[in-house]
Amino acid sequence: MDDYSVRILYLTSYFRSGQTTHLFTLAGAIRRRGHQVHVVVGGVRSAYQRRYTMALAQGIPCSTGLDLRRLIRLVRREKIDIIHAHSKRTLFLAARLSQRTGVPLIITCHARTFIRPRFRRAFRQARFIICPWPELAHAFGRGYRKLRVIPNGIELDRFHAGRRQDRQVPQGETDMVDDTKPQQAPLRVLYLGRVDRTRVRGVRVLCQAVSDLPDVELSLATNLPRKVRVGKGGSVKYLGWLARPEKVLARHDVVVGTGRAVLEGMAMGCVALVLGEGWDGLVTPRNAKKLGYYNFIGRATRRRPTAGDIRRTLERLVSDDQLRSKLAAWGQKYVARRHDIREIADRTLALYRAAR
Repeated sequence: MDDYSVRILYLTSYFRSGQTTHLFTLAGAIRRRGHQVHVVVGGVRSAYQRRYTMALAQGIPCSTGLDLRRLIRLVRREKIDIIHAHSKRTLFLAARLSQRTGVPLIITCHARTFIRPRFRRAFRQARFIICPWPELAHAFGRGYRKLRVIPNGIELDRFHAGRRQDRQVPQGETDMVDDTKPQQAPLRVLYLGRVDRTRVRGVRVLCQAVSDLPDVELSLATNLPRKVRVGKGGSVKYLGWLARPEKVLARHDVVVGTGRAVLEGMAMGCVALVLGEGWDGLVTPRNAKKLGYYNFIGRATRRRPTAGDIRRTLERLVSDDQLRSKLAAWGQKYVARRHDIREIADRTLALYRAAR
Protein backbone atom coordinates (compact mmCIF):
# COMPACT_ATOMS: atom_id res chain seq x y z
CA MET A 1 0.00 0.00 0.00
CA ASP A 2 1.20 3.52 -0.82
CA ASP A 3 2.01 5.75 2.15
CA TYR A 4 -0.58 8.28 1.01
CA SER A 5 -3.92 6.57 0.40
CA VAL A 6 -6.52 8.07 -1.94
CA ARG A 7 -10.25 7.32 -2.19
CA ILE A 8 -11.61 7.67 -5.73
CA LEU A 9 -15.16 7.70 -7.08
CA TYR A 10 -15.36 6.85 -10.80
CA LEU A 11 -18.44 7.90 -12.78
CA THR A 12 -19.43 6.59 -16.20
CA SER A 13 -22.44 5.59 -18.27
CA TYR A 14 -23.04 2.15 -19.75
CA PHE A 15 -21.28 1.90 -23.10
CA ARG A 16 -19.80 -1.23 -24.68
CA SER A 17 -16.49 0.17 -25.84
CA GLY A 18 -12.82 0.59 -25.01
CA GLN A 19 -13.82 3.64 -22.96
CA THR A 20 -15.50 1.48 -20.32
CA THR A 21 -12.70 -1.10 -20.39
CA HIS A 22 -10.23 1.77 -19.89
CA LEU A 23 -12.03 2.88 -16.74
CA PHE A 24 -12.29 -0.56 -15.11
CA THR A 25 -8.69 -1.43 -16.01
CA LEU A 26 -7.49 1.79 -14.38
CA ALA A 27 -9.71 1.38 -11.32
CA GLY A 28 -8.45 -2.17 -10.82
CA ALA A 29 -4.82 -1.09 -11.05
CA ILE A 30 -5.39 1.79 -8.60
CA ARG A 31 -7.09 -0.62 -6.21
CA ARG A 32 -4.16 -3.05 -6.42
CA ARG A 33 -1.95 -0.15 -5.36
CA GLY A 34 -3.84 -0.18 -2.06
CA HIS A 35 -6.30 2.66 -2.69
CA GLN A 36 -10.07 2.65 -2.23
CA VAL A 37 -12.14 2.85 -5.41
CA HIS A 38 -15.84 2.80 -6.21
CA VAL A 39 -17.32 2.80 -9.73
CA VAL A 40 -20.85 4.04 -10.44
CA VAL A 41 -22.31 3.20 -13.85
CA GLY A 42 -25.43 4.89 -15.18
CA GLY A 43 -27.79 3.67 -17.87
CA VAL A 44 -27.76 0.00 -16.84
CA ARG A 45 -31.29 -1.07 -17.80
CA SER A 46 -31.23 -4.81 -18.44
CA ALA A 47 -29.96 -8.01 -16.87
CA TYR A 48 -27.47 -8.42 -19.73
CA GLN A 49 -26.08 -4.91 -19.20
CA ARG A 50 -25.66 -5.60 -15.50
CA ARG A 51 -23.90 -8.92 -16.15
CA TYR A 52 -21.57 -7.25 -18.66
CA THR A 53 -20.76 -4.44 -16.22
CA MET A 54 -20.00 -6.87 -13.41
CA ALA A 55 -17.86 -9.00 -15.74
CA LEU A 56 -15.71 -5.93 -16.34
CA ALA A 57 -15.66 -5.02 -12.65
CA GLN A 58 -14.11 -8.33 -11.55
CA GLY A 59 -14.69 -7.63 -7.87
CA ILE A 60 -14.17 -3.85 -7.98
CA PRO A 61 -16.82 -2.14 -5.78
CA CYS A 62 -19.44 -1.11 -8.33
CA SER A 63 -23.02 0.19 -8.25
CA THR A 64 -25.48 1.48 -10.80
CA GLY A 65 -27.62 4.60 -11.03
CA LEU A 66 -26.55 8.23 -11.28
CA ASP A 67 -28.67 10.06 -8.71
CA LEU A 68 -27.11 13.22 -7.32
CA ARG A 69 -28.44 12.93 -3.77
CA ARG A 70 -27.41 9.29 -3.50
CA LEU A 71 -23.94 10.16 -4.84
CA ILE A 72 -23.56 12.97 -2.29
CA ARG A 73 -24.30 10.49 0.49
CA LEU A 74 -21.80 8.02 -1.00
CA VAL A 75 -19.07 10.68 -1.22
CA ARG A 76 -19.56 11.68 2.40
CA ARG A 77 -19.92 8.14 3.72
CA GLU A 78 -16.82 6.84 1.91
CA LYS A 79 -14.83 10.06 2.52
CA ILE A 80 -14.05 10.32 -1.21
CA ASP A 81 -10.97 12.38 -2.13
CA ILE A 82 -11.32 12.49 -5.94
CA ILE A 83 -14.23 12.33 -8.39
CA HIS A 84 -13.09 11.01 -11.77
CA ALA A 85 -15.63 11.22 -14.63
CA HIS A 86 -15.24 9.18 -17.83
CA SER A 87 -18.44 9.72 -19.82
CA LYS A 88 -20.06 12.68 -21.54
CA ARG A 89 -23.31 11.77 -19.84
CA THR A 90 -21.73 12.16 -16.41
CA LEU A 91 -19.89 15.46 -16.91
CA PHE A 92 -22.60 17.82 -15.65
CA LEU A 93 -23.51 15.51 -12.78
CA ALA A 94 -19.84 15.16 -11.80
CA ALA A 95 -19.39 18.95 -11.87
CA ARG A 96 -22.44 19.47 -9.63
CA LEU A 97 -21.28 16.70 -7.30
CA SER A 98 -17.88 18.34 -7.03
CA GLN A 99 -19.46 21.73 -6.29
CA ARG A 100 -21.83 20.35 -3.65
CA THR A 101 -19.20 18.28 -1.82
CA GLY A 102 -16.01 20.26 -2.40
CA VAL A 103 -14.29 17.12 -3.72
CA PRO A 104 -11.88 17.81 -6.63
CA LEU A 105 -12.99 16.66 -10.10
CA ILE A 106 -10.86 15.08 -12.82
CA ILE A 107 -12.25 14.31 -16.28
CA THR A 108 -10.91 11.83 -18.81
CA CYS A 109 -11.88 12.88 -22.32
CA HIS A 110 -12.31 9.79 -24.50
CA ALA A 111 -13.26 11.33 -27.86
CA ARG A 112 -13.43 14.53 -29.86
CA THR A 113 -17.16 14.62 -29.13
CA PHE A 114 -16.25 15.76 -25.59
CA ILE A 115 -14.89 18.99 -27.08
CA ARG A 116 -18.15 20.92 -27.27
CA PRO A 117 -19.08 24.38 -25.90
CA ARG A 118 -21.82 22.83 -23.74
CA PHE A 119 -19.21 20.93 -21.71
CA ARG A 120 -17.04 23.96 -20.90
CA ARG A 121 -18.68 24.51 -17.53
CA ALA A 122 -17.75 20.99 -16.46
CA PHE A 123 -14.21 21.46 -17.77
CA ARG A 124 -13.87 24.68 -15.78
CA GLN A 125 -14.84 22.78 -12.62
CA ALA A 126 -12.21 20.08 -13.25
CA ARG A 127 -8.74 20.33 -11.72
CA PHE A 128 -7.27 18.28 -14.57
CA ILE A 129 -8.45 16.93 -17.94
CA ILE A 130 -6.82 13.70 -19.08
CA CYS A 131 -6.56 12.76 -22.75
CA PRO A 132 -5.46 9.21 -23.62
CA TRP A 133 -3.63 10.26 -26.79
CA PRO A 134 -1.78 13.41 -27.97
CA GLU A 135 -3.93 14.32 -30.99
CA LEU A 136 -7.00 14.56 -28.77
CA ALA A 137 -5.21 16.92 -26.37
CA HIS A 138 -4.07 19.10 -29.25
CA ALA A 139 -7.67 19.31 -30.50
CA PHE A 140 -8.58 21.20 -27.32
CA GLY A 141 -6.26 24.04 -28.29
CA ARG A 142 -3.73 25.98 -26.24
CA GLY A 143 -6.17 27.47 -23.75
CA TYR A 144 -6.47 24.36 -21.59
CA ARG A 145 -3.54 24.32 -19.20
CA LYS A 146 -5.24 21.57 -17.22
CA LEU A 147 -4.64 19.01 -19.96
CA ARG A 148 -2.48 15.96 -19.35
CA VAL A 149 -1.83 13.08 -21.75
CA ILE A 150 -1.93 9.68 -20.03
CA PRO A 151 -2.33 6.78 -22.48
CA ASN A 152 -4.37 3.60 -22.33
CA GLY A 153 -3.02 1.07 -19.87
CA ILE A 154 -2.91 -2.65 -20.64
CA GLU A 155 -2.88 -5.38 -17.98
CA LEU A 156 0.22 -7.31 -18.99
CA ASP A 157 -0.57 -10.14 -16.59
CA ARG A 158 -3.75 -10.77 -18.63
CA PHE A 159 -2.51 -9.90 -22.10
CA HIS A 160 0.78 -11.65 -22.81
CA ALA A 161 2.18 -14.04 -25.39
CA GLY A 162 2.51 -16.86 -22.87
CA ARG A 163 -1.22 -17.47 -23.28
CA ARG A 164 -0.99 -18.00 -27.03
CA GLN A 165 -2.10 -21.18 -28.78
CA ASP A 166 0.00 -22.40 -31.69
CA ARG A 167 -1.40 -22.39 -35.21
CA GLN A 168 -2.53 -25.83 -36.32
CA VAL A 169 -3.31 -27.32 -39.70
CA PRO A 170 -7.02 -28.25 -39.81
CA GLN A 171 -7.65 -31.93 -39.12
CA GLY A 172 -7.60 -34.02 -42.30
CA GLU A 173 -5.40 -31.52 -44.14
CA THR A 174 -2.00 -32.53 -42.83
CA ASP A 175 -0.95 -34.50 -45.93
CA MET A 176 1.77 -33.12 -48.15
CA VAL A 177 0.40 -30.93 -50.92
CA ASP A 178 3.43 -31.85 -53.02
CA ASP A 179 6.79 -33.48 -52.36
CA THR A 180 8.31 -30.41 -50.74
CA LYS A 181 5.67 -28.28 -49.02
CA PRO A 182 3.42 -29.32 -46.12
CA GLN A 183 -0.05 -27.85 -45.86
CA GLN A 184 0.22 -24.46 -44.08
CA ALA A 185 -2.07 -23.59 -41.18
CA PRO A 186 -4.46 -20.74 -42.03
CA LEU A 187 -3.74 -17.22 -40.85
CA ARG A 188 -6.20 -16.51 -38.04
CA VAL A 189 -7.47 -12.92 -38.14
CA LEU A 190 -9.65 -11.32 -35.46
CA TYR A 191 -11.55 -8.06 -35.83
CA LEU A 192 -11.97 -6.83 -32.25
CA GLY A 193 -13.97 -3.80 -31.14
CA ARG A 194 -17.03 -1.66 -31.52
CA VAL A 195 -18.47 -0.90 -34.96
CA ASP A 196 -20.31 2.40 -35.39
CA ARG A 197 -21.51 4.12 -38.55
CA THR A 198 -18.00 5.40 -39.33
CA ARG A 199 -16.52 1.88 -39.22
CA VAL A 200 -19.15 -0.26 -40.95
CA ARG A 201 -17.58 0.21 -44.36
CA GLY A 202 -14.19 -0.93 -43.07
CA VAL A 203 -15.63 -4.16 -41.70
CA ARG A 204 -17.48 -4.81 -44.95
CA VAL A 205 -14.37 -4.47 -47.08
CA LEU A 206 -12.40 -6.59 -44.59
CA CYS A 207 -14.92 -9.40 -45.10
CA GLN A 208 -14.72 -8.92 -48.86
CA ALA A 209 -10.92 -9.08 -48.76
CA VAL A 210 -10.98 -12.37 -46.87
CA SER A 211 -13.73 -14.00 -48.94
CA ASP A 212 -11.32 -15.18 -51.68
CA LEU A 213 -8.28 -15.89 -49.46
CA PRO A 214 -8.36 -19.62 -48.65
CA ASP A 215 -5.40 -19.31 -46.27
CA VAL A 216 -7.13 -16.76 -44.02
CA GLU A 217 -9.80 -17.30 -41.36
CA LEU A 218 -11.64 -14.21 -40.09
CA SER A 219 -13.56 -13.86 -36.83
CA LEU A 220 -15.52 -10.78 -35.76
CA ALA A 221 -15.74 -10.01 -32.03
CA THR A 222 -17.94 -6.93 -32.15
CA ASN A 223 -21.36 -5.42 -31.61
CA LEU A 224 -22.01 -5.65 -35.36
CA PRO A 225 -25.78 -6.20 -35.81
CA ARG A 226 -27.13 -8.95 -38.05
CA LYS A 227 -28.45 -6.54 -40.65
CA VAL A 228 -24.94 -5.39 -41.63
CA ARG A 229 -23.19 -8.75 -41.53
CA VAL A 230 -21.55 -9.38 -44.85
CA GLY A 231 -19.49 -12.56 -44.51
CA LYS A 232 -20.33 -15.38 -46.90
CA GLY A 233 -20.16 -19.10 -46.31
CA GLY A 234 -17.70 -20.26 -43.69
CA SER A 235 -15.15 -17.51 -44.29
CA VAL A 236 -16.31 -15.35 -41.36
CA LYS A 237 -17.18 -16.35 -37.79
CA TYR A 238 -19.27 -14.07 -35.58
CA LEU A 239 -18.31 -14.15 -31.92
CA GLY A 240 -20.40 -11.27 -30.57
CA TRP A 241 -19.16 -8.72 -28.06
CA LEU A 242 -16.51 -9.88 -25.60
CA ALA A 243 -16.07 -8.40 -22.14
CA ARG A 244 -12.77 -10.25 -21.68
CA PRO A 245 -11.14 -10.99 -25.06
CA GLU A 246 -7.77 -12.41 -23.99
CA LYS A 247 -8.68 -16.07 -24.52
CA VAL A 248 -9.93 -15.36 -28.05
CA LEU A 249 -6.88 -13.23 -28.86
CA ALA A 250 -4.68 -16.13 -27.79
CA ARG A 251 -6.09 -18.19 -30.69
CA HIS A 252 -5.38 -15.60 -33.39
CA ASP A 253 -2.33 -14.38 -35.32
CA VAL A 254 -3.57 -10.95 -36.43
CA VAL A 255 -5.74 -8.41 -34.65
CA VAL A 256 -7.66 -5.81 -36.67
CA GLY A 257 -9.28 -2.78 -35.06
CA THR A 258 -8.49 0.46 -33.27
CA GLY A 259 -7.29 1.82 -29.92
CA ARG A 260 -7.26 -0.66 -27.04
CA ALA A 261 -7.97 -3.62 -29.33
CA VAL A 262 -4.73 -2.97 -31.21
CA LEU A 263 -2.72 -2.65 -27.99
CA GLU A 264 -4.26 -5.73 -26.36
CA GLY A 265 -3.59 -7.76 -29.49
CA MET A 266 0.02 -6.62 -29.72
CA ALA A 267 0.57 -7.45 -26.05
CA MET A 268 -0.71 -10.96 -26.81
CA GLY A 269 1.79 -11.39 -29.65
CA CYS A 270 -0.58 -10.65 -32.53
CA VAL A 271 0.40 -8.64 -35.58
CA ALA A 272 -1.82 -5.53 -35.64
CA LEU A 273 -3.74 -3.87 -38.48
CA VAL A 274 -5.41 -0.51 -37.89
CA LEU A 275 -8.87 -0.36 -39.47
CA GLY A 276 -11.38 2.17 -38.20
CA GLU A 277 -12.60 5.38 -39.78
CA GLY A 278 -9.77 4.84 -42.26
CA TRP A 279 -7.18 2.23 -43.14
CA ASP A 280 -3.74 2.76 -41.59
CA GLY A 281 -2.69 -0.82 -42.18
CA LEU A 282 0.13 -2.75 -40.60
CA VAL A 283 1.58 -1.38 -37.34
CA THR A 284 5.38 -1.40 -37.59
CA PRO A 285 8.33 0.21 -35.78
CA ARG A 286 8.48 2.81 -38.56
CA ASN A 287 4.91 4.09 -38.26
CA ALA A 288 4.00 3.30 -34.62
CA LYS A 289 4.76 6.83 -33.38
CA LYS A 290 2.49 8.43 -35.98
CA LEU A 291 -0.30 5.89 -35.56
CA GLY A 292 -0.05 6.12 -31.76
CA TYR A 293 -0.37 9.91 -31.93
CA TYR A 294 -3.89 9.25 -33.28
CA ASN A 295 -4.54 6.36 -30.86
CA PHE A 296 -4.45 3.80 -33.68
CA ILE A 297 -7.96 4.81 -34.79
CA GLY A 298 -7.42 5.05 -38.55
CA ARG A 299 -6.89 8.79 -38.96
CA ALA A 300 -3.13 8.92 -39.42
CA THR A 301 -2.92 8.34 -43.19
CA ARG A 302 -6.51 9.31 -44.06
CA ARG A 303 -6.74 6.38 -46.48
CA ARG A 304 -10.15 5.00 -47.34
CA PRO A 305 -10.38 1.25 -46.63
CA THR A 306 -10.44 -0.92 -49.74
CA ALA A 307 -10.65 -4.69 -50.12
CA GLY A 308 -7.59 -4.61 -52.38
CA ASP A 309 -5.34 -2.89 -49.84
CA ILE A 310 -6.44 -5.20 -47.04
CA ARG A 311 -6.08 -8.30 -49.22
CA ARG A 312 -2.53 -7.40 -50.23
CA THR A 313 -1.52 -6.87 -46.60
CA LEU A 314 -2.99 -10.22 -45.54
CA GLU A 315 -1.33 -12.01 -48.47
CA ARG A 316 1.99 -10.55 -47.36
CA LEU A 317 1.47 -11.83 -43.82
CA VAL A 318 0.43 -15.28 -45.05
CA SER A 319 3.59 -15.64 -47.12
CA ASP A 320 6.14 -14.11 -44.72
CA ASP A 321 6.49 -16.05 -41.44
CA GLN A 322 9.62 -14.09 -40.52
CA LEU A 323 7.84 -10.75 -40.82
CA ARG A 324 5.03 -11.96 -38.57
CA SER A 325 7.46 -13.22 -35.96
CA LYS A 326 9.47 -9.99 -35.92
CA LEU A 327 6.38 -7.77 -35.66
CA ALA A 328 4.86 -9.95 -32.95
CA ALA A 329 8.00 -9.77 -30.80
CA TRP A 330 8.40 -6.03 -31.37
CA GLY A 331 4.71 -5.35 -30.60
CA GLN A 332 4.91 -7.03 -27.20
CA LYS A 333 7.88 -4.86 -26.24
CA TYR A 334 6.18 -1.72 -27.59
CA VAL A 335 3.12 -2.18 -25.38
CA ALA A 336 5.21 -3.15 -22.34
CA ARG A 337 7.31 0.04 -22.66
CA ARG A 338 4.49 2.50 -23.28
CA HIS A 339 1.22 1.08 -21.97
CA ASP A 340 1.91 -0.95 -18.83
CA ILE A 341 -1.12 -0.30 -16.61
CA ARG A 342 1.10 -0.18 -13.52
CA GLU A 343 2.94 2.87 -14.85
CA ILE A 344 -0.31 4.43 -16.08
CA ALA A 345 -1.84 3.96 -12.61
CA ASP A 346 1.16 5.65 -10.97
CA ARG A 347 0.93 8.64 -13.32
CA THR A 348 -2.81 8.95 -12.64
CA LEU A 349 -2.25 8.72 -8.89
CA ALA A 350 0.23 11.58 -9.15
CA LEU A 351 -2.56 13.73 -10.67
CA TYR A 352 -4.98 12.72 -7.92
CA ARG A 353 -2.51 13.89 -5.31
CA ALA A 354 -1.81 17.13 -7.17
CA ALA A 355 -5.56 17.79 -7.45
CA ARG A 356 -5.96 17.59 -3.66
